[in-house]
Amino acid sequence: MRELHLIVPGLASWRASPHGERVLLPGLERLLARGVGVGGETNLADALCSAFDFPPRGPLAFATAAYDGLNADSGYWLRADPVHLQVGMRGLTLLDAERVGLVQSESESLAASLRPLFEEAGWQLFAPVPSRWYGHPAQTLDLRTTPLDQVTTRHVHSAMPAGPDAARAMRLVNDAQILLHDHPVNQERERQGLAAINSLWLWGGGKKAKAGRRFDLVLAGQVEALALARLSSSPHVSCPAGLHDLPHAARVLLLLPEFLPHATAAEASCLDAAWFTPLLQHLRRGHIRRAVLTLCEPEGGSVQLGMGDAWKLWMGG
Repeated sequence: MRELHLIVPGLASWRASPHGERVLLPGLERLLARGVGVGGETNLADALCSAFDFPPRGPLAFATAAYDGLNADSGYWLRADPVHLQVGMRGLTLLDAERVGLVQSESESLAASLRPLFEEAGWQLFAPVPSRWYGHPAQTLDLRTTPLDQVTTRHVHSAMPAGPDAARAMRLVNDAQILLHDHPVNQERERQGLAAINSLWLWGGGKKAKAGRRFDLVLAGQVEALALARLSSSPHVSCPAGLHDLPHAARVLLLLPEFLPHATAAEASCLDAAWFTPLLQHLRRGHIRRAVLTLCEPEGGSVQLGMGDAWKLWMGG
């Protein structure tokens, strides 16, 4: 394999959090110590845009809308994902629809109630799947937004939309929150002890854009990666169980499943054994000539390694 770009979401934040047990990740530590830093901190959305030569902070709403079967070739598209906002002592915490278990029938009912509100504001609202809703305003919006992966399970703080059209967009969100508050779907969810869908998260806005084909194979399960792979005509399959199971290809983009905040030290060690230690071995043996390892979130970053870097024995064995 000539090149492997391995993107790991969630692990950097997990490592930065306190744990009651000692965490040993020897493969990862050696890769980070021997690699050459390339770029700074990044989130998953921006890492994917960079990997596919997609515009920075690109219109991922357009890409995923097309992947979800919507005709998104014209106009401005914006993700308007259903979320649960919870008020805590330190501020708002966000949970996305997947984490709160929103199902298709609930999604359809909630979206149907909100459509007249959106139409009055000159928007169309689409809800093709429970976790991904889309706003399609009649006019382009000038917004700066924060990708959902950057705020999910975390405090929202100052991540709300900004820019000239932010106030107008957030008025629509606030009106939607009022309708969602007493919606029968949410009342039933609360009776069952489930988190209500009480807001929308706007992000990924923009118009149709092109993605570049830099990889011969994309291995991923996240929709944003699959959408960009399809847009760039890159072959794509699901992520394997470990590095030793990688299909043969010259240039590979590999996106691991998100490493969850509540994961255990044992799960982290298994991740290291399945991916990071074998990656070091493959570089040493020349099976992989060049690798880029990206740990997403503010606590992460990217390093680049060649075959020679894997033999820096003075940096930890």
